[in-house]
Amino acid sequence: MKKSLYLIVLLAGFSFLLSSCMDDLNTRPLDDRELTAADVFDDPASYQQFLAKLYAGLSVTGQQGPSGMGDLAGIDEGFSQYLRAMFLHQVVSTDEAVIGWNDQTIHDFSHQDWTSTDVFVAAFYYRIFYQIALANEFLRETSDANLDRRGVTGQLRTDIQGYRLEARFLRALSYWHALDVFGNVPFVTENDPMGGGFLPRQINRAELFTFIESELREIYPQMAAPRSPGFYGRADRAAAWMLLAKLYLNAQVYTGQARFTEVITYTTNIINAGYTLEPNFLHVFNADNHLSHGTEIIFTVPFDGVHTSTWGGTTFIIRGGTGGSMDPIARG
Repeated sequence: MKKSLYLIVLLAGFSFLLSSCMDDLNTRPLDDRELTAADVFDDPASYQQFLAKLYAGLSVTGQQGPSGMGDLAGIDEGFSQYLRAMFLHQVVSTDEAVIGWNDQTIHDFSHQDWTSTDVFVAAFYYRIFYQIALANEFLRETSDANLDRRGVTGQLRTDIQGYRLEARFLRALSYWHALDVFGNVPFVTENDPMGGGFLPRQINRAELFTFIESELREIYPQMAAPRSPGFYGRADRAAAWMLLAKLYLNAQVYTGQARFTEVITYTTNIINAGYTLEPNFLHVFNADNHLSHGTEIIFTVPFDGVHTSTWGGTTFIIRGGTGGSMDPIARG
């Protein structure tokens, strides 16, 4: 990731939390070594790089791995990894798994004793809304007005329209996690102002459900076809269908109205697109499970030991299942 992109990503993340006391936000930096959005997007490659950062936020936690230059300040970087935080909330809080070690308040999930001050709860909340803030900033910077102003035309402009669909999907995914885990949450889109004392309104679950539903139903017809070549690790139409199915599956909890018919509709779309279960269940969890793309895996968060090093993700899942007298080498 280029330094210029790193700078604008930091600005995007913190703009959700901070406001400015300046009357004129359209000033150039006093230090000519600082970069603005205008500088960053002079490079046509920056659009794809920014989109890559949106996807990377699901796997890594900063600008280098496995730690250092983290996205979120004031919290253990490993704790803030997206998949690790989601696993704690959605799996360790059930009878499906127990984490034996005693990091901070991790046992509170198994004991059903967590509170709003829990460091792991805060980590997931911050990560979700950091992702949403980045997606909003990407959508602001790729508006028709901004692209016109920069003179973006031709194939690049066409590509950016596709990137915007993926960014909206990723924002919907994070908002669904916010809906499912936290309920009534702050709500911000690319149409809201930045800085200037703006405070987001709190949206209720039913309203947020409607927003996510409308976003996904609007974008999926324009997204890449299911099982499109070159889309491993990226969201295509089937990913949007699956997210809609999961949203509708719990619609009665979110809105008070059951929507099981829609669950059947969108899962049938996925089946008809050619997705099938892997004959060998264990292959889904192999290091080369990218070979399963197009059969069982619909949307993946890629990890490997070279390019996506992190103390969360599959590193956490494997280490979390190893302890006591068990031989870590024997478990890979």
